[in-house]
Amino acid sequence: MPSKLSLISDDYGRAGRLGPVHVVVAPEHAPPFPVDALAVEEDTHLLLSSDGAIEEPDENFEELIADARDIPANTPGSVLVRKTKPLQFLAIVHDIDCQPTWREEWIASAINGVVEEAEWRRLASLGLPLIGTRHGKVETRRVALWIGRCLSRTSFRYLKRVWIIAPEGSETGLMWALRSEFAGK
Repeated sequence: MPSKLSLISDDYGRAGRLGPVHVVVAPEHAPPFPVDALAVEEDTHLLLSSDGAIEEPDENFEELIADARDIPANTPGSVLVRKTKPLQFLAIVHDIDCQPTWREEWIASAINGVVEEAEWRRLASLGLPLIGTRHGKVETRRVALWIGRCLSRTSFRYLKRVWIIAPEGSETGLMWALRSEFAGK
C-alpha cells in the first residue's frame, strides 16, 4: 500500500505532506517556519517549565504549605494552554510522585490533546517536540510513531504545518518512521 505521506525530495527526506499538512522533522535550533503554538513537556505541578527564580514569599511557612495542599495537581495526559507568543501547549506527561515519572498512555494522550487543541484554536502551524524524551527516557522513535499515529488519524481543517522537533542527526530516520506509520493507515 502506498504511503499517505509523500516525501518532499528537495528536503533530504526530512519533510513530507499528509493530506493538506506539511510535516517537517527538524532540530530545535533550525525551525523550518514560524509556529502559532509550541508544545512543552511538563509535569503535574508545572515545575519543569518554571523559570527557577526563587523569590522571598510574603506568607509564612505554614501558610505556604496550606496553600500548596489546596492546589490540585494537573491530570497526566492533559494539555494546558499558556497564553504566550507563540502559545505554549503544556503537555502534562510527568508526575514527580511516580517512578518512572511518565507513562506511555500519558504521552500518547497529550500528543492527541496538543493536535486537537491546535485544530480547536484554528491554528495554522504547530511545533511538536518528541514529548517524553526531554525529561523522560522514552525512545525517540517510539514517540515519533505515536505522533505519526495521531497525525494519520486526524482530519485537519486548520492545521497546515507541523514541525516535529527532533535531535539533530535523527531527522531522516524519524521521517521514515513516520512514513511507515502513515503507510499502515
